[in-house]
Amino acid sequence: MQTMRSKLNEQRKKRRMHFLRLLIYTFGIVLVFIGTWYYVHKPGFSFGQVSINGTELLTEEDIIRMAGSQPPFNLFAVSPSKVRYALQHDVRFLHADAGYIWPGILNVTVEERKAALYVLNAYQRYLKLDYSGMVLSVTSGIPDANAPLLVGEECGNVYTGDVIANEDVLSLLRFLQSIGAKTEAHIAEIIVDNQKEVKVQLRTGLLIILGKINQVHEKADVFMIVYNEIKDKEIRADYIDLTFSKPYIKLIGNK
Repeated sequence: MQTMRSKLNEQRKKRRMHFLRLLIYTFGIVLVFIGTWYYVHKPGFSFGQVSINGTELLTEEDIIRMAGSQPPFNLFAVSPSKVRYALQHDVRFLHADAGYIWPGILNVTVEERKAALYVLNAYQRYLKLDYSGMVLSVTSGIPDANAPLLVGEECGNVYTGDVIANEDVLSLLRFLQSIGAKTEAHIAEIIVDNQKEVKVQLRTGLLIILGKINQVHEKADVFMIVYNEIKDKEIRADYIDLTFSKPYIKLIGNK
């Protein structure tokens, strides 16, 4: 009987020791995990890299800042969802995404909003608009020639990130989007007169009359036909009028 009791006690001791060892091992693993977590998240720890595609407007430092962290880049301290949220609310970009790819890379892909038109606001400052009518910037002058200037229209009191409400200007933006960026790059200025007639001045100096501003987006196809016909030819013309059923060319010297 005593022998049986001894055996039971020994088994209980073994089970307790086994449980105690398991508890110590588990505690040690937790301590190592916590220590590692704090180590890889501490300032100055560097791991991974950033890949930015589709723009030159962003730097690695910009991405780190958007993620709420600080240099150097640490993949463990950067949240792709924070970066994605910041980029999707940045007026410079039409589309944006961010996510991890193997091995240890934060991949950021964006599509920039393209400047479509410069137009005055109510305070005689220039708005840079994209094709949807969103204000990309407000400046005291025109900083570049990336988009044509619209003369004869203004867009009231709007700010960066706003979308304009001027239907006439929106009609012009639809026209410009329809003809494409390569063709638009050859337009220097768009003039709207007091009768709401639209004239497009090419960088070569040639003037093309489109007609009423609220119908100008319907002229994109005929404009492209005429433009493609004349772009490689040395046509000496005062203007081309697209308001007729057939385009009319006023040659220099013709009365």
